[in-house]
Amino acid sequence: MFLSAVWTLILTAPIHCRASIAEQVIHAMTVNTDTNALPFPWDKIRLPETVKPQHYDLLIHPNLTSLTFIGVVQILIELEQDTRAIILHSKNLQISKAQLLGPRHPQDLQISEFEAYEQIALFSDGFTFEKGNHVVHLEFYANLSDSFHGFYKGRYTTNSGEVRTLASTQFEPTHARAAFPCFDEPAFKANFTIRVRRESRHISISNMPKLRTVEMADGLLEDQFDTTVKMSTYLVAFIISDLQSISKKSQHGVEISVYTVPEKISQAEYALNTAVTLLDFYDDYFDIPYPLPKHGEIFLDLAAIPDFQSGAMENWGLSTYRESGLLFDPEKSSSSDKLGITKVIAHELAHQWFGNLVTMQWWNDLWLNEGFAKFMEYVSVNITHPELQVDDYFLEKCFTAMSVDSLTSSHPISTPVENPAEISEMFDDVSYRKGACILNMLRDFLTPEAFKYGIIHYLKTHSYQNTVNAHLWESLTNICTSDELDSGRLKLDGFCSKSRAESPASKWFMEDSVDVQAIMDTWTLQEGFPLITVEVKGQEVTLKQERFLREANSSKTSNFLWQVPLTYITSHCSAVQRFLLKSEKDVLYLPKKVDWIKLNVDLRGYYIVHYKSGGWDALINQLQQDHSVFSSNDRARTELKIPLDKALNLSLYLSKESEIMPVTQGFNELVPLYKLMEKRNMEELENQLKGHLVKLFKTLIDRQSWSDDGSVSERMLRNYLLLFACVRRYPSCISTATRLFQQWKESDGKMWLPTDVSLVVYTEGARTDEGWDFLLEKYKRSVSPSEKWMIKAALSYSPLAHKLQWLLERSIEGEIIKTQDLPSLVISVSKNPKGFKLAWDFLKTNWGKLVKKFDLGSSAISRMAVGVTDQYSTREMLDEVQSFFGSLAQDQGSGLRSVQQALQKIQQNIRWMDRNVPLLKAWLDRNSLIDQEKN
Repeated sequence: MFLSAVWTLILTAPIHCRASIAEQVIHAMTVNTDTNALPFPWDKIRLPETVKPQHYDLLIHPNLTSLTFIGVVQILIELEQDTRAIILHSKNLQISKAQLLGPRHPQDLQISEFEAYEQIALFSDGFTFEKGNHVVHLEFYANLSDSFHGFYKGRYTTNSGEVRTLASTQFEPTHARAAFPCFDEPAFKANFTIRVRRESRHISISNMPKLRTVEMADGLLEDQFDTTVKMSTYLVAFIISDLQSISKKSQHGVEISVYTVPEKISQAEYALNTAVTLLDFYDDYFDIPYPLPKHGEIFLDLAAIPDFQSGAMENWGLSTYRESGLLFDPEKSSSSDKLGITKVIAHELAHQWFGNLVTMQWWNDLWLNEGFAKFMEYVSVNITHPELQVDDYFLEKCFTAMSVDSLTSSHPISTPVENPAEISEMFDDVSYRKGACILNMLRDFLTPEAFKYGIIHYLKTHSYQNTVNAHLWESLTNICTSDELDSGRLKLDGFCSKSRAESPASKWFMEDSVDVQAIMDTWTLQEGFPLITVEVKGQEVTLKQERFLREANSSKTSNFLWQVPLTYITSHCSAVQRFLLKSEKDVLYLPKKVDWIKLNVDLRGYYIVHYKSGGWDALINQLQQDHSVFSSNDRARTELKIPLDKALNLSLYLSKESEIMPVTQGFNELVPLYKLMEKRNMEELENQLKGHLVKLFKTLIDRQSWSDDGSVSERMLRNYLLLFACVRRYPSCISTATRLFQQWKESDGKMWLPTDVSLVVYTEGARTDEGWDFLLEKYKRSVSPSEKWMIKAALSYSPLAHKLQWLLERSIEGEIIKTQDLPSLVISVSKNPKGFKLAWDFLKTNWGKLVKKFDLGSSAISRMAVGVTDQYSTREMLDEVQSFFGSLAQDQGSGLRSVQQALQKIQQNIRWMDRNVPLLKAWLDRNSLIDQEKN
């Protein structure tokens, strides 16, 4: 590759002059992109399939002083037929030179740009690109992005107050095109050879290991990286910074490094050890060595980025994380932090196989990446870190997904998308959480062994390729007749032998003819989930399925039918029984009459159940007599179809409960009831319900110690219960939290607080101006992401409205509170009874800035649209929310799916309040009288 004389002039000029020289030269050189001159030669948002990139040779040179970058890319492309123009992606790039490199001399190309589709066309008047291989040479210039995507600038402040700058990438889903011209669709896989020019005070890292560093003119250094494996553009990554690293080798010989800012390197050790353990697990589980072959050692980098809006990103060989998602401080981080960090690392490392090695063909099947990675978090962590008790938290993911999936604005897991905003909206609870939950259901149905061998078959068959849903279902069907798994280490361990086939656990997979695609198409190609209505008459159990919707009288329930892998236990048989419900109605027969039947054992199925003819009463009686008959998962759900008074009766058993899943789920279903009332000024009923909940959990609250003792689940439950108790002004909790805060404050924050109650103590302290200000100072000085998160949360829980307003204003400035934390902060303030109006006004006032910063359709924008409004329950607020979003232009979000979800949730709340407030008041009054009579 060579640079033009002008480009060399730019690169070799003094650093402080480069930006201005580049701007002048580019202004003079930039090819005319006036699209009015000629019609753009392509009219589709998807690129032509007849032009395929094979290899990119990319040079990137950022200037961290002027916050600009220049670059050169040569793309080897294969044309499957003659064409007059080559269409590819480019966004916000000024292209100064375009050439077709030939055997004798390069041919200059013209450029036409179509900004609406983020595409450019390369052509030359009267010239035809002939079928075969060609090399295109492009030189370009741009500013580092102000957002959190593309090639963007970040900064952090050292303990001494020095502000340092770095540049990093976030290309998923459609932002590689903002860093270099490319074929920015997942199916256009290619190899990448990357070079980065930098100053000596920085380092650079990329997807592959550095082969060499070459000294350039004016003291610049050029890092030259090994060529990548064949991969999609959204997985390309490079970082220029002063990050430092620690390293360790896995059992399989992979050199793993964790990068972070220098002052936080001591917090990298847990992530490093966790990554080593998890990568070894995946290497064995998938029976495919970590797939980055290269010259010399195999390696994997994990980098904590100070400014990072997503949770993490699976760039191949260089996964990137929020600092709070990677760094663990043994003195300041809680058990919840440890669980979260472990799961995030597990998720991103699972992507090295699911997503990177095998990639979805198009974004409509994003769940093949994200659903699998979310599911594998739990499979891997359950085995590698059993002390974290990760299974206790899987159900919450399914409940969250169902909350969205029960609205008519939901979408199928696999759903058509075209433009970048629609693609961004796919990164939601349906793709991630519902995807994981239906995989968990399928695994339970096929048996874990059969499921494992099926996904190994899938990965081996489609390595370095792109897939659609059907490829996965094919791999999970008839694996015992496949001979493709006989290679490598895997020999199926006798799974397909006759004796194994006869075992009860293998019944569904081995003995019955299972059409996995027929089953799973019903779960991926239509939105929603079924409500199974059960009626027992003697030994006959009548089953009926229909789509569950929260909206009354919806017409969208028709023609929805699932193949449902039902499981059940009865009062006479605790062994799990199975039944595949394929039709709208069916009957199963029991060997004898039973007192009760419980469907969806351990809640592994993605459906809910309603019991008719006394079925609920029988289960309530059993719970009150001996709740241990049911697993903690089975005790974790008050089904959504029953009347409120019956659901409240069912919840009374919680006074005897001590397991985290049923307790937290009880809170998740009961707390939102009074949160609706907080926004309606229904103080009397609100306080009555709050008092009932404190009384319901009083015994469990009183048992909690203010320590870090116990298992991870016990410690997380302690934080949950004590925070609830203090916020509800439970006297013993208030006195302990107040005392601890005063002692901590008097020690100037040097006194050690048990990490699992720190949030409770901070939250109590933030109730006064003096305490709030003290916490803010500690926030500014802290180098622990975990401690900063807890203090920020406590500040947002404060009842001091003027402080909440200040917090919102500072977060959009990004000086004290980083802008990456703004979405979660706005949502947190919106849940605060003293802050919900402030959060809504802030969202309306700053909507345009937020869309520009976080990107239209992003999960950040979607979460704010829904999270700030989902506790409103009056027609006045519905009209106000509808009016605001309705006034927006299409490119500002008026058509977002999340806006429809927000409006539907408010409508749902209005209906719930109209229907249930009298019922709730009567039940609380009756329950209060019963308690008085007992006393």
